[in-house]
Amino acid sequence: MVGSISQRRSECKCFANVTAMDFEKVKTELPILRNFVDFLNRQVGVYSDCLASFSGNKVRIERQIPRVQRPTGRRIENGQPVIVYASVEDPSLPDVIHHRIIRSDEFISANSEAGFNEKQLCWSIIVFVLTYWDEEIRPQIARVRGVKPNAVVLDELGDLRILRNCIVHNRGTISAGEHSKLKIMTNLCRPEEELVLTHEQMHRVFIFVKQAIARLILKYSGHLPGAPQPSEIVDLAIQNP
Repeated sequence: MVGSISQRRSECKCFANVTAMDFEKVKTELPILRNFVDFLNRQVGVYSDCLASFSGNKVRIERQIPRVQRPTGRRIENGQPVIVYASVEDPSLPDVIHHRIIRSDEFISANSEAGFNEKQLCWSIIVFVLTYWDEEIRPQIARVRGVKPNAVVLDELGDLRILRNCIVHNRGTISAGEHSKLKIMTNLCRPEEELVLTHEQMHRVFIFVKQAIARLILKYSGHLPGAPQPSEIVDLAIQNP
């Protein structure tokens, strides 16, 4: 009986020491993860603002086309109809310096949902987020835990690495072999096709990354009563002390 009590006291003391160590790690890790969450939320803001700009560009040009141009003639050349358009505005006023010339239909297409501009924006954010995680956040978390950076593993960020490599090294096309390695983001793209994310899919990427960070935070407290499941989290914020 005495031995049993002594053993339980020893186990409780050991548990208390581990808990104290965990608490110190939590205090050290939270500011690091807060920086990453703040960085990620800024990317969400940039993404949303850019989409609003793309949409505004599209609407403005769609409205401008019938105002600026009107058909003034029609003829047949080599069996094909040719329509001549004339501007209703003086092309010499105001004195505008063009930074580029693009067909209006191409401009509208580029600024449409999942068009070229949004695709480039999504690609840039994926590369940027993965780089920041790899070069800044992951090594800091590894130092706190006393492990190598490669030991800090998150499936969501691993998937982001695969997407990043396809963007940088394969013009955004996901090969069948690389697609089979995806663990979380499988439904966001198709093998042997270019990565083109819709608004909803890109926001899913943000949610996946935040769920990964939540799992890091819950490493020390996930066993406590009332702790949320990372898969239930759709947004994340870490309050300043």
